[in-house]
Amino acid sequence: MRKLLFLAVLTFVSNSIFSQDLIVTNEGDSINCKITKVKKDNIYFTFKHKDEIRSTLLPMTSVKVHQSDYYQISEVPEEKVMGYENYQHFSFAVNGGYSYQTAKVSEIVPSDFKDYVKGLKSGYHFGGDLTYYFTEPLGFGIKYYQFKSSNSLANIYLEDSDGNRTYGKMSDDLTISFIGPTFSTRLLNHNKNNALLMNLSLGYMGYLNDKVIIDKYKMTGNTMGLSVDVGYDIGLSEYLSLGFQISFLTGTLFQYEWNNGTMTGTVKLEKGEYESLNRIDFSVGLRFNR
Repeated sequence: MRKLLFLAVLTFVSNSIFSQDLIVTNEGDSINCKITKVKKDNIYFTFKHKDEIRSTLLPMTSVKVHQSDYYQISEVPEEKVMGYENYQHFSFAVNGGYSYQTAKVSEIVPSDFKDYVKGLKSGYHFGGDLTYYFTEPLGFGIKYYQFKSSNSLANIYLEDSDGNRTYGKMSDDLTISFIGPTFSTRLLNHNKNNALLMNLSLGYMGYLNDKVIIDKYKMTGNTMGLSVDVGYDIGLSEYLSLGFQISFLTGTLFQYEWNNGTMTGTVKLEKGEYESLNRIDFSVGLRFNR
């Protein structure tokens, strides 16, 4: 967590330093300027000419080379460029992929069912996030993710105190959802088509398990959760990117409610029985930027 906050601050500081850029034309002219946008056909920039600040563009066919942060001292006042917003404010992502719950199998689980519980650790997730960037590197938004996992086992039995056995099926259909506000940092490359993303979210985790142990049950619960994401977006077009992301979500369930269709109840878990909802997500998806 401390490393993530440090990286966020470092990203903010590094993007706040206002240095000057260089454009060299095919005719050999060097332009001390602030590049505001680089596109396939044109390069946009702000420069000082006879004590006047101007914003203009050049066709890329006329540019021999351009380099960011070439000069340490800027001729263009920062406030003269801030009005020309050369970054996209809104970002909407949809993605999904493989998930793995990281908690160890509890020692109280009978040895005959340990493999069954391990089978529930692997699953898949899907979801998305919407972010508004109020500066190029910093933004706030909201995210929603849902994790799904299931397993089943036939020919199990329950034995009562008199030794009578009832045979049937055991299954779990598990859903864990997360929704919460997000603080995002974004580091764009020079052409602003690729981006390194780091997100931090604190929100609500919901737990639902449609469970069968011969009879059907529904288990529900909720807790606070934390999500940390690190991802990289590769630009496919001006407004569309392909994203790869790894996330770690953490939360602990201290109690749950059960319902068998006719009765309901609440089970408060004791220390050592708490249900860990920790998992790692590996995601791929699309991000739409405007």
